[in-house]
Amino acid sequence: MTSTHLFKDQEAEAAWRKLRASAEYVVCLESLKGKNRRGRRLGATLEDWISGAVMHGLAELEPFEKMTSKQRQAASKKMVAHCEALRELLVPFYNERTGLDWPFQPYLDRAALESAINYQANWPQNFEDLDEDDREDSLYRIRFSIYHGIRKDLGLVFDAIHNGALHLAELQSEVKKPNDSNVRRLRFIRRLTNEFMREFGTPHRALVLALASVFFETSDMDEAAISKLAPIPKGA
Repeated sequence: MTSTHLFKDQEAEAAWRKLRASAEYVVCLESLKGKNRRGRRLGATLEDWISGAVMHGLAELEPFEKMTSKQRQAASKKMVAHCEALRELLVPFYNERTGLDWPFQPYLDRAALESAINYQANWPQNFEDLDEDDREDSLYRIRFSIYHGIRKDLGLVFDAIHNGALHLAELQSEVKKPNDSNVRRLRFIRRLTNEFMREFGTPHRALVLALASVFFETSDMDEAAISKLAPIPKGA
């Protein structure tokens, strides 16, 4: 049984509960019992596999999915250009021994402190077994590590942004029209179809339609429509 504490937010947990309470979920479960599974998630129960596949389909669009291919390429080009320009402008202020120096140093120090405090607030379980002295020492070490990273190794950050921007331009998305009113339904259908193909070797169109109806308006759809929206590549 999936533990609800694994969900990132209340919306995701509510969707999981809605799925588990639906008649369509029961139908899907009964239809798949005893079916041969290919083993991508053999460690999961059938109940958890269905829930995981559905939650994957319902996941929020990634930022890059909300952009067209041309928009991703344009954003990538700008990021690379700005990243390289800023890196070049900062070179005169970089000291080989200590890193980015005055007048940036005190602000980087303050940023490191605030980041360490934020880390402590966001992950209190990492500090709860420590006494006051150890907690303070741990916070200091975290602060210094962050300070070293952003002052001395800022070039690594620029490299990461630069490489990420290049990758952004190459990304392909299941979503071709991010502004379409049915974009989330379409992605759900395609992702769930792919999940069924990987796990069972068949798209299970009827089950995809049934599960989609739990979360979306599907009165305009049938199995033929599902087939057109989520075609299976030859040889899959």
